[in-house]
Amino acid sequence: MVAALFLTSLRDNGRLAARFCSAPVLRLPVLLLWVAVFGGSLHAPCTTFFYLSVGASQEQVGNISAIISVVSMLTVPLYGHFIDATAGALEAVAAAGFCCALGCAVRAAALSVAWLYAGSLVLGFGAASLLPSVLSHLSSHCAPDEKPKVVAAVAFQTSLLRLDGQSRRGKMLNQYFDR
Repeated sequence: MVAALFLTSLRDNGRLAARFCSAPVLRLPVLLLWVAVFGGSLHAPCTTFFYLSVGASQEQVGNISAIISVVSMLTVPLYGHFIDATAGALEAVAAAGFCCALGCAVRAAALSVAWLYAGSLVLGFGAASLLPSVLSHLSSHCAPDEKPKVVAAVAFQTSLLRLDGQSRRGKMLNQYFDR
């Protein structure tokens, strides 16, 4: 019985992933989310080393990371209000994706700790808002009875991508340290 439910769930997830990728209005937001989740999983352990190489102290590493969380907590309700007020989930996805990309670019180009703080501030405006914005967009393009399956499918897909990214990151770190 459990195996049959699991197989049914896998089939549903596969169908929904294919639907997300085949519908032009859904494709870009879903791919943006998948890239953000997978990419975030890949670089997570290296980020601290990068911050230290730029000159951040251990305390600053914690502060820089905390900025993303604090700004995200403050902006997620704003994104929700924007989506509710304008029915603009796709615009919210675009704003969150832009903030994520710009924040990552600023941090990657950081020449000083100030750049790391600035990049994390911008990243915070998009990081936590990307998933709910994408879910809101997807939900607006499906029947009411499909919404729970869409949310479950996105949760499954992002968990799978996170797991894959973590697995690959371990292999990459092993290759780096085995030199």
